[in-house]
Amino acid sequence: MFYGSKVHCIDDKGRLTLSSIYRDGFTSQKCYACYGLDHCLELYPEETYIKKVNTITSLNDFDENARKVKRTFLSNTFLLTIDSHNRILLPKTLLEKTDLAKNVIVIGMYDHLEMWDEEKYTEIEKNNLDDFAKNAKEVISCE
Repeated sequence: MFYGSKVHCIDDKGRLTLSSIYRDGFTSQKCYACYGLDHCLELYPEETYIKKVNTITSLNDFDENARKVKRTFLSNTFLLTIDSHNRILLPKTLLEKTDLAKNVIVIGMYDHLEMWDEEKYTEIEKNNLDDFAKNAKEVISCE
């Protein structure tokens, strides 16, 4: 389970060191990096990724939007190896598509991680905090 947030630096070689608060969520030396729905980079443990990809690949190929979702998701997914120093080499193409540079914030999203440009996320978070009660009321059923 992933929660909280932590500022990290991507090194000059494009590697991110997984902090101890997130390391235990990856039970194998593999993880998947994907383009996220909100223009962020998502990191999935292998087990969680398999569940997500099964959902996406089961979409109807006769539906144009389903094909677009499959195509975008699968073509922007990369299998990564966690090295002995708990680092992952982030794909350059995903770093460019998500505008990630040196300073990033990693956010726990229960079953996966999101990675954002620190400055960009700081602005997004301000709006999210301001709208938290209103948004919660809209999406959480209080029956």
